[in-house]
Amino acid sequence: MSKVYHWVLGVSWVLGVISLVGSLVLRLLPSLEKTLGVTTRGGIILAAVLFLCTLASGEAGRTPPSS
Repeated sequence: MSKVYHWVLGVSWVLGVISLVGSLVLRLLPSLEKTLGVTTRGGIILAAVLFLCTLASGEAGRTPPSS
């Protein structure tokens, strides 16, 4: 199961970075917002959610300490 968490962690981190870079591109080229139908704010919110998913997957993938 920890392999699944590790995979989700990696994928969500990469998608978060892509979303953040995409938001920066949209900020620099506002004409793309209308063409793609995506806002800069939406991209930043998506990046934040993906980074929170990365944190949650990392914590869920940890094995509990043995007592």
